[in-house]
Amino acid sequence: MYKNINNEDKQHLSKVSNLIQGFTVTGGNMLIHKKNSKEILKTDLASLLLFRQVLEMSDAISVLIRNGCINASKPLVRSLLEYYFQLAYLLKDNEERKSLQFLYHYEMRLRDYYENLAFPKKGGSYFEKLKNDKHLKGDDISDEQKKIYRENIKKIELVLNGDDNREIAKEYILTETKKKNLRTGKKGKVSYWYELFNGPTSIEGISVELKEAALYQFIYRSCSSYAHGEDIVHANLEPNDDTTFKVSGLRDLRQLSIVSDNILLLIERSCMLFLNIKIDDKRPFAEKIFPFMQEKKKYTSKK
Repeated sequence: MYKNINNEDKQHLSKVSNLIQGFTVTGGNMLIHKKNSKEILKTDLASLLLFRQVLEMSDAISVLIRNGCINASKPLVRSLLEYYFQLAYLLKDNEERKSLQFLYHYEMRLRDYYENLAFPKKGGSYFEKLKNDKHLKGDDISDEQKKIYRENIKKIELVLNGDDNREIAKEYILTETKKKNLRTGKKGKVSYWYELFNGPTSIEGISVELKEAALYQFIYRSCSSYAHGEDIVHANLEPNDDTTFKVSGLRDLRQLSIVSDNILLLIERSCMLFLNIKIDDKRPFAEKIFPFMQEKKKYTSKK
């Protein structure tokens, strides 16, 4: 069921994987340098965590590509693009406030999660959602565990009510009110941290604001279609002859150039963004990343 990968293909896969890893390792060194260069403030966390996730996705993709798992890497490319867009939007302006938005929204989502576990009778609780599940019908967590979740909720509320979150808390309520259901009067839900302060309401909206809509239209859409099982026909069929087709074997390499070009584009842009905005002493890292940029340029120009 596996495609036959010859030695030439293996060398090519290894070359692409190594190139991705070159960016990833250099980006990781920048991240470590940034963490060690000064005291890390709360308002630094969002950029560090988002950039870390860019590196995490790129590292995982490099492993998949080395082993010939090209199509399987598409959902990770989609995640990589989401992290890049959020990082770019965060660093575009008002980074300190946006960082607080990012963390505040995380705490709000975490509180919702604990509430859905700790209070079974709450509308939308996991107990309510699973009461007709054929595997978990009638199951519930222990009172002791619920107590732990309630204590976690108290700790989260202390953070949410902190002085540094006053502006964000006010905007959160305002955004919920704007999204209120006019028929029922039920307040709306803030889906993403970046929609506060009249920000974009989707990843596509971020791409438009960043003037990088092409990345969304050509990378995000195609990777999403594959991840949702909508675009798995032509990508997984190959011709027998002029009139018949067969299901291709696992680890089909035919879309390697498309996937690898997208990955290299995103990891390069992410590293340069972090270098230009978050690193003070840029020269040492610019010198380290330049050879990989040159190699990437040669690789993509051959097609």
